[in-house]
Amino acid sequence: MILPPLVGLAVAVVLAAGAFLVLWLDRFKGEPAMRLVLMAAWGAACALVLRFASPTLASLAASAAGGGGEPALAGGVAALEELLLAAGLAILATSHYLDGPLDGAAYGTVTGLGCAAVGLAASFAGGPSPADPAAPTVAAVAQAGATALVGGAFGFAKLALRAALRGPVVLAAAVVGGVYQWGVAAAAAWGRQGWGQQAMLFEVALGVAAVLLLVGVFLAGLAYERGVLAHQLTEEVALGVLPEWVGSLIPAYGKRVRSDWWPRRDERRAVVRLLTSLAYRKQQLRVLSELRANLYGLEVGRLRQRARALLAFAARPDRETGNGG
Repeated sequence: MILPPLVGLAVAVVLAAGAFLVLWLDRFKGEPAMRLVLMAAWGAACALVLRFASPTLASLAASAAGGGGEPALAGGVAALEELLLAAGLAILATSHYLDGPLDGAAYGTVTGLGCAAVGLAASFAGGPSPADPAAPTVAAVAQAGATALVGGAFGFAKLALRAALRGPVVLAAAVVGGVYQWGVAAAAAWGRQGWGQQAMLFEVALGVAAVLLLVGVFLAGLAYERGVLAHQLTEEVALGVLPEWVGSLIPAYGKRVRSDWWPRRDERRAVVRLLTSLAYRKQQLRVLSELRANLYGLEVGRLRQRARALLAFAARPDRETGNGG
């Protein structure tokens, strides 16, 4: 039946568009479209590797996706899949395009959807028909949520943890994401076994729960980044480096993506990029060695000077008071 894969594909497109909007609306380092495409391609490539590396891995991967097989082995393959996806996110994390949990969650979502797309393509190509029409959608959303969790862990680790702790945290997130993904598939298979064709409502409920988890990862990333920006930029306001409106406007995602506080988008992007970089560099100083902290401290000084020069253009009353945000 072709309808379930089409529904799953539509859901995947909607989720990918949402991840793009999160980055594009607040993008302070260039447009993310090409990087999102590359991460989706990486996700698809990882799924293909698992499918064609060996018949045993392919069988275990199918068991993990369907919630069947030996639980420990199927869950292990799902975790292995997340580790493969994490390798691409690790490369991205070495650049300045993945700075915090929100960036990581967005890129992770698209990477997971690229991986899920292989299963959807197999359905189109005459693969085994899903036992429930909701199965492809649930699998795609669960994959997106699991990899969003891994991406968010990358962003959090890069921003908040010492270098020695970053690897273990990301590895733990990959294992948790793999087990979660297999658990959703296992719960769906259990529902089909117990209720047969009447299990569709149960599987829809699983899909809603998976969507809520995905949204929760994004909300957690937003909350953490807002806390970092509020703390670090309010400190700069107290030191007299930045005007008062910065402390209330920049930390709020909904405010800084609006145009009324600075109508020209190129200038607004430059302001957000500079102030966010300042806050993130200050946050990273807390976990660096004394030598590296001194080096980053020089960069913080340069960012402060640039911020003062750039915000010298903010002479309008609504900018100074924050009423425009």
